[in-house]
Amino acid sequence: MSPPHDTNAAFEASTPHIQNRRHRGNPRGLLAGGVAVSSLADRPIPERKWLVDGLIPVGSVTMLSGDGGLGKSLVAMQLLAACATGGRWLGLETMPCRCIGFHCEDDMEELHRRMSALSAALGISLHDFSDDCVLFDRVGQDNALMTFPPNYDGVPEATATLGGLHNYALDFGAQLIVLDSLHDLFLGNENIRTQARAFIAELRALAREIDGAVVLLAHPSASGLSTGSGSAGSTAWNNAVRSRMYLTKPDDEGTDLRTLKTMKSNYGPAGGEIRMRFRDGAFFAESDDPGIIGTIKRRSAEDVFLRCLDRAQAQGRHLTDANNSPRYAPRTMETMSESEGHSKRDLERAMRRLFDQNRIRIGTALGSDRHARKAIVRSENGGGDAE
Repeated sequence: MSPPHDTNAAFEASTPHIQNRRHRGNPRGLLAGGVAVSSLADRPIPERKWLVDGLIPVGSVTMLSGDGGLGKSLVAMQLLAACATGGRWLGLETMPCRCIGFHCEDDMEELHRRMSALSAALGISLHDFSDDCVLFDRVGQDNALMTFPPNYDGVPEATATLGGLHNYALDFGAQLIVLDSLHDLFLGNENIRTQARAFIAELRALAREIDGAVVLLAHPSASGLSTGSGSAGSTAWNNAVRSRMYLTKPDDEGTDLRTLKTMKSNYGPAGGEIRMRFRDGAFFAESDDPGIIGTIKRRSAEDVFLRCLDRAQAQGRHLTDANNSPRYAPRTMETMSESEGHSKRDLERAMRRLFDQNRIRIGTALGSDRHARKAIVRSENGGGDAE
């Protein structure tokens, strides 16, 4: 039998000109991190996670572009409001999460006015945000997130501003960061592909670390406006982001109409669009439920959650808020007849609101094995014990 072939030695012998480079910090010259495809056979297929179904993927950067004055900042603020309060964004379900708005164009007074107006239009109160949304007024400050060496010689570096944002997001537990906007944050040459890709790569690393999404607002280039693509600078921007949306105003329609087009979606369908109108401080999709109707739906989901919780406890099933548990409440409730057709997402948002309203909490329940375990209970259950 012939001796095993040393592929690493053969590779190094055939490529002596790269040997020194490959050995820096890695004496054997081996690339780490490879996964055998066969080893995936016994692993569960990971579910794709979305901040907004089909539009904004978790773990990636989404670019939202639009000409000045069309309302892309307001559209992004509505996304912050929807995720922070467990609501819908332009008629679409969102992932409830903590959010950060990093605003370089509007000061806090303007942000306050806009958030108050859109909240009233959507039928929610600023109190409904709890502590789940934080806005940064960055007008007039040094907002560059990366520095680029002169003459393009050297490695770009993250700035203290990006480091501070990164650390705050992790400490706060944010899973959505809205950056408004690109021309304040990127001080390199937007037409140089390597700089564009390096910038987006840094933001994508941030999105992956927070297990959330970074939404980057941008103004389209002159070419992007003339072609209708909405692209900004080099094509590297479009290639580097995983999803890109373009806000436009139809020429032959009223001044309150906008169209949000999906120009790119690596993980979902592209080419779709949302038609919406501006009314009373917010944009509403044609299929959206504003005001009192949306409020009624939210309260219905909360009532359903509580009925399912009572039914599960009566059956000796004690549910949890841990989404990796087989006792995860929204997933279990979705299959119950008492759910009345509410989806897991609906019930997740209802659970979050009920916790915020102190109507439910984590208490102690006795399982069928008579061992105590943590479970969701109604707050009026006194000590939280459930049999």
